[in-house]
Amino acid sequence: MPGSWSLELVRIGAVAPAVLRVLRQDLARYLAHAVWISPRELDPAPAFDPVRRQYLATMLMERLAGLPVGEGVQRIGVAEGDLFLPVFTHVFGAAQLDGTVGVASLHRLRPEFQGDPPNAELTRSRLTKEVLHELGHTLGLVHCRVPWCAMSASRLPEHVDLKDTAYCDACAEQLSVPKDGDRA
Repeated sequence: MPGSWSLELVRIGAVAPAVLRVLRQDLARYLAHAVWISPRELDPAPAFDPVRRQYLATMLMERLAGLPVGEGVQRIGVAEGDLFLPVFTHVFGAAQLDGTVGVASLHRLRPEFQGDPPNAELTRSRLTKEVLHELGHTLGLVHCRVPWCAMSASRLPEHVDLKDTAYCDACAEQLSVPKDGDRA
């Protein structure tokens, strides 16, 4: 779907509004497409699994997809809660491949999850990379073999740290976004 698209960010649960404001600014710069914060918020409670004490990512995406959306709008929900898919113990995010919605979680991206001191800049960078990753999936990209590309797979926060806040040239071209170094 490269070409004409825009990105709507949706708060899921107790995400601080400032997190989405900063994320919107970062993404607009990297993407050169319209990015805005939805006035709507999504309650994550129906997706909570009390046995796992996590939120089912696919249910959050179904709920995001149920909100009315305009033509060419991709929607990424940003959550605080820990996400899972039935075949994984956890995920940083998930998205519909070549669809319209995805979700990303701050929970395991925060350094304090692993017992490290809080680091707002590191969390900001990780979240931006994760949202770029999930957005890429919604626009039809699969995992990239270029290790620093935002579309490379990540199983650990340290893997996210190795990525750049950009797509490789091939992925950028498919999405109609600026190539690394061509950003404003």
